[in-house]
Parts: sequence; C-alpha cells; structure tokens
Amino acid sequence: MNKFKTFLAGHGCGPRAIVSTILMCTKQIFDGGILCITGGYLVSAVQFVMLIFIWTALDREGADLGGMALNQLMTYTLMSTVLHQELNIVSPATASLWEGSVIGRFTRPVPVPISFIAETIGRWWIPNFLFFGLPLLIIAPFLGVNPAPANLASGALALISLALSASLGFAIDLLFAAFAMFLKNGCWVATNIREAAFSLLSGEMIPFALFPWGLDKVFSFLPFGSIAHAPLTIYTGTAAVPLSTIGLQFVWNIVLWIAAARVFKKSKERMISFGG
Repeated sequence: MNKFKTFLAGHGCGPRAIVSTILMCTKQIFDGGILCITGGYLVSAVQFVMLIFIWTALDREGADLGGMALNQLMTYTLMSTVLHQELNIVSPATASLWEGSVIGRFTRPVPVPISFIAETIGRWWIPNFLFFGLPLLIIAPFLGVNPAPANLASGALALISLALSASLGFAIDLLFAAFAMFLKNGCWVATNIREAAFSLLSGEMIPFALFPWGLDKVFSFLPFGSIAHAPLTIYTGTAAVPLSTIGLQFVWNIVLWIAAARVFKKSKERMISFGG
C-alpha cells in the first residue's frame, strides 16, 4: 500500500476529494460559454453522419463490409461517436506540463494521476455524454441506426470491456505524458504522435474488419486495439470470443500500468522541475 501511495505522489485518495474535483471540473466546462464546446460536438456529429452515409452507400453497391452487417457497422459507428471521450482518453497531463501547472498538483489532497483521471471524467466525460452522447442516442433511431447492443449478454460484457478500456487508456496517456517530459518544449509532439497512432490502430473510426491483408487480427492484439475495437465489437456482437477479448484487455492493463507506474516514478523529478 505504501508503495502504491508513493506512486500516486505520496498523498491519500479521499473519495470526497475526488468527487469534488469531478464536480468542479464539470461546472468549469461552461466558463467560456456554450459556444466553446458546441464546435467540437458539431464536428463529431458531422463525422458521424458522413460515416453513416459512406457505410450505406458501400452496402448499396454490394461492397465487402468485412463480414459485418450494415446495422452492426452503423451501431459500431454510433457507439464509437458517443463514447469517443471514453475511448480516446486525453487527460490534462500533457497540457499541465505545457502550462506549468503540474507543480501545483503535488500540493493537492488528491494524488496526481488520480487528479488527471478525475478532471478527465468531470471536464469531458460527463458533459460530452449529457450534451452530445445522450441526444445522439435518442436521435439515432430516426436516422436508421439501432443504438441497442446485440443482446443483453453483449451489453453487459461491453460494460466490463469499456471499464478495462478506460483504465488502459489512462495508462497509455500517462506513458505519453511521461514521454512528453523528456521532450520539454516539444511535449505537443507526444500528443500528435499519440493521436496519429490512436486514429490508425484503435479501430474507433474504421473497424478492423474493413482492413485488408489480415491486418485486423494483428491490430486487435495491440494495446490500442484493446481500447476501442474490443468494447465496440463486443457491443455489436461481432467479437469472435468476447471473454478472450476481455482477457487480453486485462493482460494489457497489468503490463501497461506496471510500465506507467515505473516510468512515472522515474520521471517525477523531471516533471516537477519542468513544470516549475
């Protein structure tokens, strides 16, 4: 336990402090006005509609959809849009290095990595679901997209998979933040590399089933594949063996969290120096 607290910057982990952080960050999302967040929602909505049009056109032309039915592909795209913030996790870790605010986080009653997680939930997850995800789920049936899982079992397993996916996403984000410490003023390079890798390797936008040359099997075994591809295929009922998919996610969580803990511990002094 002592070692675990040391990794978490040497502070306790009070639930009340975490909840307060989440609520505070949720309220701050509107500090700049509603227009500051609607732009991102609009881009996501347009991307969703365009992908739906593309999948429908390909199906009409008789194109190979990688063994997926059109309704499964459309549900996959819907849920990847709704859960974008949970699948593509970008915490304030790298931004706090650039702003120099990371030093102040070591004086808070919440451990540094936990503060990043709490801020991510409050600042992006909750507002995104309330003001974009939920309305999109309600509107989806009118666009011909079924938001329901393949069956109850798939829905339950998808929730477990999503929790493991979010945990894995935070571990990867922490690793990239540690990488950014060594880049100093080039910390945004780490963010760009991460975004490029995620877009290609996660399967969030384009399902692996549509990839040629058997790349779907290769990408599905990579850590990024366990973030988006895993929960989305389980939800739509296209995962060959859902329990094996969840097992792979669990293994990647163990491996990458151990790596993140060690890297964070070694990079803590550099983080404090750079942030201050």
